[in-house]
Amino acid sequence: MTRYYYAGGQRIALEPDDRYVAVDEKAADAAGVPVDAAAGQAPTRRLPGGVIVSPRSSLRQAELTRLSQAGALRPVYRRDRSILVPLAEIRVEYDNAKQRAAVKAAIPKAPCEAEVSDESADGLMLRPTSGRSEDALALANYIFEKAHPAAASVRFVQFVPKMTVQR
Repeated sequence: MTRYYYAGGQRIALEPDDRYVAVDEKAADAAGVPVDAAAGQAPTRRLPGGVIVSPRSSLRQAELTRLSQAGALRPVYRRDRSILVPLAEIRVEYDNAKQRAAVKAAIPKAPCEAEVSDESADGLMLRPTSGRSEDALALANYIFEKAHPAAASVRFVQFVPKMTVQR
């Protein structure tokens, strides 16, 4: 399945990046798989949102399996040179009461269950009850495509890997 998100009203394709693994640190600790220890000497990158990104090769298959079973793995995507990790959090913004009503009507019909975690006059924050980043992407896209708010986007954390210079 092709993954994508919307930015500025444009559909942006995401390319899976299997070179990295992104781990929700709280979920990993709860599963008894401390990521820093599992990654050994491999370079890890701590990102906002409690996410640790490491080279996939730094973790043994047994650790990856345990992290997956615990729901601690997040998908990793590439967009141009950036590495993006979606979190299970969606920000929806609306410009008027009509958009707000359309968003509220779309939420119960969405492809996955969601809960409103915060709300203001200009928008709201949603979280898929599954806690899965993939569900957050599907939910944000569904709301944008069906309700047409000003914005509906997953919270991404990202970094740009260092460029390697060949001499």
